Amino acid sequence: MQSSRDAVGGGATTLAFLTREQAVYDHLRQAITNGQWGPHEPLVAMRIATDLGVSRITIANALKRLAAEGFVRLVPHKEAVVAPITAPDVTDIYHARAALEAEAACVAAQHADFSWLTELRALNTQLADVQPSRDPTLVRAADKAFHAHLRAAAGLPGLAAMVANLVDRCEYYRARMLDVREIVLPDARHHEPLLDALAERDAEQVRAIVHEHVVGGMRAILAALEHGGHR
Repeated sequence: MQSSRDAVGGGATTLAFLTREQAVYDHLRQAITNGQWGPHEPLVAMRIATDLGVSRITIANALKRLAAEGFVRLVPHKEAVVAPITAPDVTDIYHARAALEAEAACVAAQHADFSWLTELRALNTQLADVQPSRDPTLVRAADKAFHAHLRAAAGLPGLAAMVANLVDRCEYYRARMLDVREIVLPDARHHEPLLDALAERDAEQVRAIVHEHVVGGMRAILAALEHGGHR
């Protein structure tokens, strides 16, 4: 693959480098979000660069972005590590997500129409269909698709992007604290009151349901953290 030195020159070459750097960032972020790497695990830049066939500069830039978003901790003169899972961090991230996601859902409720609600119900049916597998990857993906569709209806892309980043932080917590124990997987039945409130365009009820839904996930992770630590 092309090294960072080759990025100096033409616009197309620079774009290729930036695209590759984004791909590396996406790869590392997904590995953390999915729980492939756990808290305090060292992220050895040289080894990752060799595995992915890119320069150390590319890895360093990706790690800086991940650190700014809270996924990674950078320690001077040492290798970066995956961010630890602490009760204060979990509480902070989940309360921020609950407030923003509830607001997005409240706005979405005001724009709900029959076609959109039908699509949302179909996504919930897909969640119900994969639940019996008990496969965290499949169940989480279906649940994330449901909530992403709900947020998108608000028509607030900036807010949706902020929530999406918080969701990924929460997915990291879930992967390490809940999925490894096969507890508290998403349940399509828990979305039924939300769907009913959306059908009635009861925006304040939607806000309350979504807020409690998110905070409930926080409680589960804090309980797991208190009783079993992290893996």
